[in-house]
Amino acid sequence: MIKTPYRYLSDDDLSETQIYVTMQTYDRCAPEYAQKWEWNPITVREIKKYNIAPFQKYVKLGSSVLLVECQSGRDYKLLSELGYSCFGVGSSYGLLVEATKRVPNGLFGRLDPRELPFIPESFDGIYADALTNIPRRDLPSALADFHIFLKTKGILYLSLKLGSKHVLELSDLGGQRFFSLYQKSEITTMLSKAGFTLLWSDESFNTDHSLPHWFSVVVQKKA
Repeated sequence: MIKTPYRYLSDDDLSETQIYVTMQTYDRCAPEYAQKWEWNPITVREIKKYNIAPFQKYVKLGSSVLLVECQSGRDYKLLSELGYSCFGVGSSYGLLVEATKRVPNGLFGRLDPRELPFIPESFDGIYADALTNIPRRDLPSALADFHIFLKTKGILYLSLKLGSKHVLELSDLGGQRFFSLYQKSEITTMLSKAGFTLLWSDESFNTDHSLPHWFSVVVQKKA
């Protein structure tokens, strides 16, 4: 894979303008993004190992699962084929259109992950892969919402990008994309404060190995 143009910014956090620009890039380039970053065989193989398998270990088949930022529907397809009852939400209209093409029978909604409308104890599991386009300052409240939406002892899968800086910029799709970065200790502390118990964690390469690593966790809602 050709190395992705990127740079670390000195910003303390994502701005609403950066989020808007990111979503516009996804909307314009959804098919290209889906093929390059989500559905290529190498990425799918890694996703099955680092995302799907750990989630499946802790969430029984047939459970209700909310996919937050479901992108172009790759993980929705993988989980639904295993027998989970899925509902996917995302911020990018373009990516959701791509998801409906690739997963014709999928259930998708366009929702901001910071303003989800679900009632308490709606889901057995929440799957939030690549929750990277919300500001760092908003992650604790999003985690608190996830805790509310999960049933007793429900499971959350979460993956975030690691980095010593706070904001990463990519320029590979004819437009800019901006991402929040975290340190492992920040992630585990926020999850604990939100009422979750850590069950599993792992660090993995990005599809482009020159980019920041992923840190993935499976946590359980405390009784």
